[in-house]
Amino acid sequence: MKKTIILPLILFSFFTLCSPYVSGQDRVFRYELDLTRKNDAFNVSLKTPQLSRNDSVYSFAAHAPGVHQPLDFGRFVKVFRVYGKDGKELVTHKISTNSFVICEPEKVADIVYEIDDSFDMSIDEHPIYPMSGTGITENYTIVNTFGVFGYFEHLKNNPVELKLKLHGSPKVGTALNKNSEDVYEIDSYYHFTDSPILIGKELSYASADINGIEVEVFAYSPDESVFSAQSILESATPVLNAATEYIGYAPVPRYTFLMYFSGEGDKAKMPVFKYGGALEHSLSSTYTLPANPRYIPFLKNNIAHEFMHILSPLHLHSDALANFDYARPASDDLHLWLYEGLTEWVSYKMQVRAGLVSFDDYLHYLSEKISKSEQYSADYSLTRLSREWSTDEGNKQYNNIYQLGALTAAMLDIKLLQLSGGKKGLREVYLELIKKYGKDHPFNNETFFDTLVEMTYPEIRDFIDKHIKDNTAFDFEKEMRAVGIHYYLKPKSGEELYPEFDRHVFAIDPDASPEAAELREKLK
Repeated sequence: MKKTIILPLILFSFFTLCSPYVSGQDRVFRYELDLTRKNDAFNVSLKTPQLSRNDSVYSFAAHAPGVHQPLDFGRFVKVFRVYGKDGKELVTHKISTNSFVICEPEKVADIVYEIDDSFDMSIDEHPIYPMSGTGITENYTIVNTFGVFGYFEHLKNNPVELKLKLHGSPKVGTALNKNSEDVYEIDSYYHFTDSPILIGKELSYASADINGIEVEVFAYSPDESVFSAQSILESATPVLNAATEYIGYAPVPRYTFLMYFSGEGDKAKMPVFKYGGALEHSLSSTYTLPANPRYIPFLKNNIAHEFMHILSPLHLHSDALANFDYARPASDDLHLWLYEGLTEWVSYKMQVRAGLVSFDDYLHYLSEKISKSEQYSADYSLTRLSREWSTDEGNKQYNNIYQLGALTAAMLDIKLLQLSGGKKGLREVYLELIKKYGKDHPFNNETFFDTLVEMTYPEIRDFIDKHIKDNTAFDFEKEMRAVGIHYYLKPKSGEELYPEFDRHVFAIDPDASPEAAELREKLK
């Protein structure tokens, strides 16, 4: 998930409750989502396959991939009923915020529930940012599927079907595929929750083939002179061209952008729109920002960041992430620096490589990353951020993953270029790792650093220990001199509007040695 911006400018034993009661062939969970009722809620009906006595708990997501905040969507469930094959209601009990226990699960045929959208929630406790939330508005409906549809713990690999019941014929944006009967066919619950849906009559739409990728944009904007699907596609095209050129091939066959922008009065009606940002998925991403021209550059960088998540974590991730636990935060994984920090750096560096931004802009980008990182606690290394982002204190430090993480990637790039004599930087190592593993072969969470050293140089062990496992400060003057760049720290004059920023200066060194100047060219 791309960093969130703040806008204004910016079991206990449940067997005592039920007496368990035998199993079957059809494995498909068949959902219908009814959006025609006027109760401002998602009305869900589910026809289950044959359940066993082990399938007695139906849960809603407490956490979701890529979302680094507690969600607890079970708090929005208003009605939850379960019916047997004879049509009679079965006994259920809510046993926690997110879970319902079903007595006699072997008899279940249908589950019916109503769940509120998160856009109407208060932001006093654990607000859900709108790009990760669910919303039913007069202009559009956003279905982040992990916020509407629940699961049985041991059946998350079962296939799913989804039918939408809608008013009229609105546009529907999603990366999911439909069959000839207008039913979405989905491989598993993991695939389902990786596939948001944006619905609305007033959505604008645009599409194009970009270097072999079928790209679609669905957008709601209260002011299409600022943001429309066509203008967004035109802005995104050079970024996506840069991405495929950086990778060297089209990594996915299709990609869908789902965007919903807020108007002037939306924050008053829905306080969650105090927040904005984006959330990545394998073949799509969601975005929410104010419909204001000042956010056009921010959206462009958001698009670059979210699209590059097709590399990591989609094609490069640890075994700790492979089978996501929707009930607990993913704090066992050590490699948030890779998924978010490296992706943040790559999403900018690829634009430098394609000539979309200048090398001077890249140097200024690095200086900003230093300044912003200094606003966070130096006690948190990148691996500590991975382990502790879900704690109250750790979450305050979370956004540093985009500052320190990106900065560390930039310094690792320089180190690799030095050690290889300019032959191999971080891009080349990154793509080698993706080729080695790919989306179906997760790396070992505990030994990945060893693998990284084996694939590069022994000196990288020291870099990892100092700058990823620990948070040893970089010697920027020394590191940058080796690649023909002069670094200095501007003294405070007392007259700066924002004295904490723009103090770190990088500039091309005209007196750099030929070796350093040659390495500097490799950075571009």
